[in-house]
Amino acid sequence: MPPGKPLQESPRPPVIALLDSGVQRHQWLPGNGRPPFVVDAEDHGWSPPMPPPDPEKHHDEDPPYGTHWGHATFIAGLIRQAAPSARVLSMRVMDGAGKVSERNVTSALHWLATTTTTGEAKADIVLMAFGRPEKPGDHDLENLRALIKKLADLKVPIVASAGNDGSDLPVYPAAFATEPELAIGSRPSVVSVGALATPTERAPYSNFGPWVHRWGKGTDVLSIMPLTSKGAGLQSHTDLLAAGPPPQPGDGYAWWSGTSFAAATYAGELAARLHSGQALPEPAAGS
Repeated sequence: MPPGKPLQESPRPPVIALLDSGVQRHQWLPGNGRPPFVVDAEDHGWSPPMPPPDPEKHHDEDPPYGTHWGHATFIAGLIRQAAPSARVLSMRVMDGAGKVSERNVTSALHWLATTTTTGEAKADIVLMAFGRPEKPGDHDLENLRALIKKLADLKVPIVASAGNDGSDLPVYPAAFATEPELAIGSRPSVVSVGALATPTERAPYSNFGPWVHRWGKGTDVLSIMPLTSKGAGLQSHTDLLAAGPPPQPGDGYAWWSGTSFAAATYAGELAARLHSGQALPEPAAGS
């Protein structure tokens, strides 16, 4: 990882509300600044109806670390690389295994759309790096659509990952990008982002279709991870073959692939444009 750029002070830095697994401490992220780089929404009055497992209380879990335990922290590192001027408003709606609480998502979006909080807890962009297909009689999806409309009326864009199923089946919230009633003026309020394997080729795992508006690097992405394999070299060869190196909490780094990370970088680029006063780009045609 390159050294983190100095935290840029600003009277009103752009804020990305990250609905994910919760950003954890890491030495690469700046720990000071007014406001700090990472702000926890729960410190500003948001109370998730179903709190996910605390990422710091991992010692009694089985298994101790799920697939998405460091997902939000990894994303925060990508945002930091793309937008040194931005801040992240962390809202935990996902557990360490990647399971998303839809009640927490709707609660978070309602809070963002109705709170009178200003400053570091006032979102300029919402990032949701998760999704699912529509189900028959999907009332949860209707609630989500209504809340996205409220944010669109407030001119708050939403960046959503397209998903990693290698399918053209629409996934929400990303597929809301095709609904004109959710637009901000002439621009869709939801920007759906798929992943590239090379600068010109779609990653095989990335979902695709006319509902995917943007494409970005999502394969073999490098960022921060609140886990390390420190001490693995002290194990015997037999132990490593049996179980692999045990992860430990710490200031680690990782390679990861997925549409989540293409979406994270794009959200950071949007935040950088907001900070510089540039107009937001029009979405590209899906493919």
